[in-house]
Amino acid sequence: MGETFVPWTLFVLYMLAIVGLTWWNRRKAATMSSFAVGTRSLPPFLVGLSLAANMTSVATFVINPGLVHAFGWAGVVGYGIAAPLGIFIGLIVTSKRFRRVGDRVTALTVPQWVGDRYGDRRLTLFFAAVSLLQVTFLVLIVAGIVLVLMSVLLVPMWVALAIVVGFTFAYIIFGGASIHIWSNTMQAVIMVVVAVLLLASGAEFFAGGIGAFADRLAAVGPHYASATNPSSLLFRDLFEVLVANFIIGLAIIMQPHLMSKALYLRSERDVNRYLATAMVVGTVFTSVLLVGLFARLSLGGDLAPDRVVATYIATDFSPPLRAVIMLGVLAAGFSTLEGVILALSTIFANDLYGSLARLAGVAADRIGGRLLLVGRAFLIVLAPITFLLARDQILHPSLSVAIFAQNGVYGLFAATFAPVMFGMFSSRATKGLAFAAALTALAVHFGMYYGKLTMYHNNPAVPAACAIVASTLVMAVGVAVKGRGSAAGT
Repeated sequence: MGETFVPWTLFVLYMLAIVGLTWWNRRKAATMSSFAVGTRSLPPFLVGLSLAANMTSVATFVINPGLVHAFGWAGVVGYGIAAPLGIFIGLIVTSKRFRRVGDRVTALTVPQWVGDRYGDRRLTLFFAAVSLLQVTFLVLIVAGIVLVLMSVLLVPMWVALAIVVGFTFAYIIFGGASIHIWSNTMQAVIMVVVAVLLLASGAEFFAGGIGAFADRLAAVGPHYASATNPSSLLFRDLFEVLVANFIIGLAIIMQPHLMSKALYLRSERDVNRYLATAMVVGTVFTSVLLVGLFARLSLGGDLAPDRVVATYIATDFSPPLRAVIMLGVLAAGFSTLEGVILALSTIFANDLYGSLARLAGVAADRIGGRLLLVGRAFLIVLAPITFLLARDQILHPSLSVAIFAQNGVYGLFAATFAPVMFGMFSSRATKGLAFAAALTALAVHFGMYYGKLTMYHNNPAVPAACAIVASTLVMAVGVAVKGRGSAAGT
């Protein structure tokens, strides 16, 4: 019996479990509404687990620990403390308000929510187009899963890519949101177990206490054990480590597949339990970033960031444990992969096709009858595009696939943040201000990154944070001027 027998056995059992859930839920995705947000009959605890799994993804379990491995403790402070703090504050502030407005307009997606809030379908179209930047994040997740499968199952890259893309797209096409929540619940439980196993693997490095662990990190090189690492590409000072990552964390919850989770809940009473579950479980998952430090102490520094965790799993664990951990990493990846695929499909069908069809005068009943088919057809087209982009990033990464993904998806965060926040909390926010803020965000983010403005341009978190601040100022000034004008007219 070879060392891949147990990993293959668990992997096949995992796939069979997902297929079973898909078959059980297949009739619940009969309309675009049930496909997008389910039937709202699920307990808040399960939706909270789904949110925690979606927030974590393979980025936390595979990709970001590789950057921590390269740059040290500063990566843990930025990605493991500052960003989660922003995420949790953002969730607490926005979830109830977003759900309240979403219920009033029966919104299925963030672009639809924005368009309905500001009363202009052109905004829905615009934000739907911007939301396609999520494809970059899709590529990160696929690449991370594929690297682990290649290492643990010992399969060629194209085989692993075909399995990941083909299997995931297929069961989302047939299962929709109901399968997504149930599969996320199963995946979150697996992820908790594997997170504990990964964290326990570093116990030997704490043999002399936390002080001895810090000394081991300090011995790796200058600044490796510090909160900032001036020699790194992403964590050079406190602004880059704390401020930029906190702002990004605050904006991360504007991702359509995260924000829309609040719409899965039956009533506002469920929100607190949903948030508590997500934050507790999410904290456990985020702790897996420490594995990057364990890998540096165990394997040394001669590894590409994206391959660190896959190599650590393959070299530091016995075949049975390796199989279990592979399953958890796959769960981390598939959980977010499902959410992003589902969000993109719904946005394309409901917001792009639906809005264009309404503007063209197509009857509402005809549009409604086609939405589910259009969403599924979009996924059939998106699958090979994802395959090719992921292949390119695995073969030719720019430091890490994380940079490719962050550059795209952080642009989405920046463009969405101010219009959604002011849409929830200010009655004076207008569609003109929302559009101006989004354009400002995109211009600042991509202008700084591709224009190579400032020494921070190579770190997508900094251009995105500047873009979020700039777009928020545009809306804040506009709302203040409008309020002053209204007061003067009374």
